[in-house]
Amino acid sequence: MKNKLLLSTALLTFVPCLALAQAAPEAGQSEQAGSWRAVETVIVTGKRGTGYKADQVSTGTRTPTPVEEIPQSIQALTASLIQDQDLQSLPDALANVSNVTPATIFETVTRDTIIRGFDAATYFDGLPAYGLTAVTSPTSLINVERIEVAKGPSATLFGGGTGAPLSGLINVVSKSPLPQRRIEVAVRAASDNAYGLEADINLPLVEDRVLLRITGDIDSSDSYINAIESSSWTFNPTLTFVISEATRLTLRTQLSSLEQLEYSGLPASIAFNPSLGVDPYGFTGSRAAPKTKVENNLYTLTLDHSFTETLSGSVSVRHYDSQFDEYSTTPFFAFPQPTPTSAIFVSAYLPTDVKQTFGTASLLWNVKTGTIEHRILVGVDADKTDYRAQLGFGPLGSLDYKAQTNLAWALPALSDTQEDELSSVAVFVQDQIKIGERLDLTAGLRWTQLKTDTFYESGGFPFVDLNQTKERVTPRLGATWRALDGISLFAGWSEGFQGLVTPFGVTDPKPEESQAYDAGVKFATPIPGLSGTVSAYQVTRQNVVTSNPAVLFASIQTGEQRSKGAEIDLIYEPSRALSVLFSWGWNDTEVTRDNTLAIGSRPARVPEQSGRLAARYRFADGRFKGLELGGGLTHVGERFITLPNNLKADAFTTLDLQAAWRFGSTTLSGSITNVTDSDHFEPYAYLNQAVVIPAKPRSLAVTLRRTF
Repeated sequence: MKNKLLLSTALLTFVPCLALAQAAPEAGQSEQAGSWRAVETVIVTGKRGTGYKADQVSTGTRTPTPVEEIPQSIQALTASLIQDQDLQSLPDALANVSNVTPATIFETVTRDTIIRGFDAATYFDGLPAYGLTAVTSPTSLINVERIEVAKGPSATLFGGGTGAPLSGLINVVSKSPLPQRRIEVAVRAASDNAYGLEADINLPLVEDRVLLRITGDIDSSDSYINAIESSSWTFNPTLTFVISEATRLTLRTQLSSLEQLEYSGLPASIAFNPSLGVDPYGFTGSRAAPKTKVENNLYTLTLDHSFTETLSGSVSVRHYDSQFDEYSTTPFFAFPQPTPTSAIFVSAYLPTDVKQTFGTASLLWNVKTGTIEHRILVGVDADKTDYRAQLGFGPLGSLDYKAQTNLAWALPALSDTQEDELSSVAVFVQDQIKIGERLDLTAGLRWTQLKTDTFYESGGFPFVDLNQTKERVTPRLGATWRALDGISLFAGWSEGFQGLVTPFGVTDPKPEESQAYDAGVKFATPIPGLSGTVSAYQVTRQNVVTSNPAVLFASIQTGEQRSKGAEIDLIYEPSRALSVLFSWGWNDTEVTRDNTLAIGSRPARVPEQSGRLAARYRFADGRFKGLELGGGLTHVGERFITLPNNLKADAFTTLDLQAAWRFGSTTLSGSITNVTDSDHFEPYAYLNQAVVIPAKPRSLAVTLRRTF
């Protein structure tokens, strides 16, 4: 019944939109290409229009480059798409990209996003912040101009912390000051007593020589999981000094805080057995436990200078300071369950402190010799990171999931300490070669030296005291060929290298390495409004770290894992009125060599197939002028909960709807997620245990936005 309702609603949503797509082109639409283009505005890493297509990105090459000239699969989620779909978090936004598995909103502070079957890195404005995606508030996109997703190893150009990303990179591009005065404020109310206030203030100062932009928000909410409350805020002032036409200095400050009662998930053995009568939305644990708190501070200084028309340089320095106090009550399945619906619970306390300073300097030289053009990038990166984490467990007693009993909280003594000192230096060079009008070549090399000093003790006894220095040269080679106007073929090969901080359970860590092949077709309006990528790939990684399901908090290092698959990411915008997004991915990831895990096992949380179809229609005139309607279908295939593979979470399909009415400088918008109220479960990566989290039920949000 739900599937029929889902299909009927989807047809009612999309068919009228597709029919209206034949409307005549509006003012500002390109007659030659047939696709709408707004006046482009230069921002930190490239250009954007007000639609869903980003003409240029920097994540693949560290230079503003048209997407169709990059020999790598890269997708960009623009500010327009983010606002149209009423997206509130990074995981929500990443659902629009093929073969990307975001963390749930409850685990963004503890788990990385997965790209093509493996953990990916999240960067901010092209620079790393050591740790996970929680370096800014996972519940806020107020300061995001664009999200760029580069698939495959990016070790040639990016690094820091433990080294370079091996399977994919998410680059969050921040909003930058603009020369026009503009103030935007919004208030939001949503299900679960969620309320929020946000502001985006752009103020040009000192005759356009000093530009200031401040974004920020504050949110509070209950949860569909009983007893959980959360509060968060962000504050992001950015100041740009236009010293001259050739020189610009930008200072970014990004501060965020998140507090929330920790949720330890629902055991899969209980969730998948409805006859036990357990409320899937119940909270089992100590409601008196302190809230987990994450505070992150990012300070970035960037100097850009053009020496001549063909030579420019850039220097950036970032300091990152993070404090993560995690309090938890969690089942400890090393002890037998007293009954089928109960477990022995323990309290846990995990304070973590990270301090990182990262610097990078580069020169970009454009030179032309006959019909051959070179864009040569050379640079150096340096990084210093101090990481300190502690851990303590304490017994609480038995709790029954069905009875929803409560236990008094007891702060455990800290028994384990891990201290890591990491320093890295890297030199990179890249040449983007344009031969004639059709062929583009990209070649790069990066030399990285990573030093790690790791100390780990438990109960006063040292278990690891290791000092390592690793060096690698990672190459990259790729090409794009414009076979027809608007259609390019591409192929790329690259290698990756990532040093490893000793995780608990691994006493002799080996650097992770990877090799990747990527090939496909890119579209740049071969027909009016169509852009995107169709690709096939294979990524092989050695010495992959994965959770050890037999030991709480512990990890193991597997021999080799291989991921291969195919994916489609398309944008269709035939006019200003209509935007359509389609993504689909097939992924086959498995353990191919190991002494512990079964060959052929699939990593946890990774579906074999997933996809999304979304559309937005805007009425430009007539009775409904200012009205916008949108919706989307998201499908995620079945996934294993743990590695080794034991239990699976079922596949699911959800529907979301949006509407907005723009009148003057005011916009009233609303959205509904999980329209059909699908009651599926998703894998929940909590302390390496076989637990899941129920999907968020149908939810409604309303936003009132005003621009001055």
